[in-house]
Amino acid sequence: MTTKSQVFKCKACGAIVAVITGGKGELTCCDQKMAEVTPDKAKKLIYGMSRPGSP
Repeated sequence: MTTKSQVFKCKACGAIVAVITGGKGELTCCDQKMAEVTPDKAKKLIYGMSRPGSP
């Protein structure tokens, strides 16, 4: 079985959530439904974040 991780972003505050495994339902943040981002956008969001211990 192949699973696809999903990345969601809050349109209000910019919080990013990566779902590795999960079930049915929807994610909410700031009382709004979070928007799923494309794989390309997710890579830019995730790899553009600072790493712990980096300057």
